[in-house]
Amino acid sequence: MRSIRGKLWLGMMTLVGVVLALLWLLQIVFLEDFYTNLRISDVKRRVNSIAQVEEGNAQSIIDELDRLAYTHGLTLEWVDATGQSVYLSAADSARQIPQLRNVAWRELYQRVLSGNSVEMSFVHHRFGNKYTVIGVPVYGATGDLAGGIIATVPMAAVSETADILKRQLGYITVALLVVTGLLSLWLSRSFTKPVLHIRQVAVAMANGDFSARASVKSADEIGMLANAINYLGEQLAKIEQLRRDLVANVSHELRTPLSVIRGYAETIRDITGDEPEQREVQLEIIIEETERLADMVNDTLQLALLQSGNVHLDLREVVVSELLEDAVKQYEIMAEQSTIGLTLEGALEVIVIADEAKIVQVMHNLLQNSLHYTGATGQIAVRANVIGQSVRISVSDTGLGIAESDLPHVWDKYYKGKRAGSNEHVGTGLGLAIVKGILEAHNAKYGVDSQLGEGTTVWFELRKACSQS
Repeated sequence: MRSIRGKLWLGMMTLVGVVLALLWLLQIVFLEDFYTNLRISDVKRRVNSIAQVEEGNAQSIIDELDRLAYTHGLTLEWVDATGQSVYLSAADSARQIPQLRNVAWRELYQRVLSGNSVEMSFVHHRFGNKYTVIGVPVYGATGDLAGGIIATVPMAAVSETADILKRQLGYITVALLVVTGLLSLWLSRSFTKPVLHIRQVAVAMANGDFSARASVKSADEIGMLANAINYLGEQLAKIEQLRRDLVANVSHELRTPLSVIRGYAETIRDITGDEPEQREVQLEIIIEETERLADMVNDTLQLALLQSGNVHLDLREVVVSELLEDAVKQYEIMAEQSTIGLTLEGALEVIVIADEAKIVQVMHNLLQNSLHYTGATGQIAVRANVIGQSVRISVSDTGLGIAESDLPHVWDKYYKGKRAGSNEHVGTGLGLAIVKGILEAHNAKYGVDSQLGEGTTVWFELRKACSQS
C-alpha cells in the first residue's frame, strides 16, 4: 500500500515529467519548422519592403540590401528587367550554390522577371546545407516591371539553433528532475508530517488520553483539521468528566434514599409491622424517598435528552398569561403555607412564539427554586416586560441571594444552593441545567442577577409573534 507521502511525490514528479515532455515536443519537434517559417516570412517582408522603393533611388535600395544582407546573413542580388546584375552582396550566390546556374536557376529568374514572387528550396551538392531562395519582382515608378531581388537564405542557422536548444534542454531537464525530485520529497514530507502527528493524537484519544493535543500551527486545511481534533479532544474530556461527575453524583444521591428506604423497610418488617402509627410514618418516609428517586431519574433523563440535541419543540403562538398563570397558581398554596408573597404582573396579554409545555416546565423549576431559597415573609414576583421584539419573563425573590463567585456555576449540572434558614442543600442540582437546555433550544437569551442578602432574579426572553405590533 503506497503512502500519502509516496503518492504526493509520485504525483508531483509525474506533473514535472509531463511538463518536460511537452517542452521537448514543442521546442524540438516543432521548433525547426516554426523558426524556418518565421525567418522566411521576415525576409519576405523586408525584401518586399525594399522592392517598393522607387527605381530612381538606386542608392537607397543598395543601402537597404547591404543592411539586410549584413544583419540576416543573406546573399542578395538585384537584377534589372533583362536579367543583368545591378547589385550583388559580398557573398556570391553562384559560388555558394553552383547548381543555381542550371535550369532551376534560369526558371527562378524567368518567373521573377515575369512579375511573380518565388520561393524555392535547395540543398548544397557537396555539404548538404539547406537554402531557401526568395525572388521578388521590382516595379518602376510607372508601374512597369523593372527587375527583381533574389535573396538566398541559409537554413544552417536554424539547425544549429535547434541543436543548441536540444543540448541546453537536456541539461535543463536533468537539473529540473533533480531539483523537483528533492523539492517534491521535501514538500511531501512537510505535508504528511503534520498528518501523521494528527493521527498519533487521534490514536491517543481513542485509547483514552483526552489530554493529547495536535501542535500544528498552520492556517491551512491541515491546521483546521488539527484544530478540529483538538476541539474533539476538549469535548471528549468534558464528556468524560461529565460521565465521572454523573456516576459520582448519581451514586451519592441514590445511596442516601436507598439506604433510608432499606432501613425503614427492614424496620417495618422486623419491628413496627404490627404498630399502625409508626408503620404509617415509616411508609410515608419510604414514599417520599421513592418520589425523590423518581425525580432524580426523570431530571437526569430529561437533561440527557436536552444535551443530545434531539429535542423537538412544538413552537406556536402563545399568550404570556397562559405560560405564567397556571404555574403561579400551582405554587400559591405552597407560598401561603410558607408565608411567602407570590405575585404576577406585567404584559400578560402579549403573544410570543414558544413551546408551551417546555416553558411551563421552566417556570415550575424557577418557582420551585425561589420557594426553596426564600425565607418566611419573603416575596416572589413573576413579571413579563416587553423589550423591543422580545418579552422578558423574570422570577425575582428576596431570598439569601447568590455569591458573585458562584454566579457562573448556577447553570451547571449538580450545582445546589442552600435552603433559606438552613445549611441544607436542596434539590437534585439539575433544575437550572434543564432550564438552560430548554432556553437554548428556543435560542432564547437568559441570565441571573443576584447579590448576597438582596435576593435573586432569573430571567429569559422569548420572541414576540409577528402578528404583534
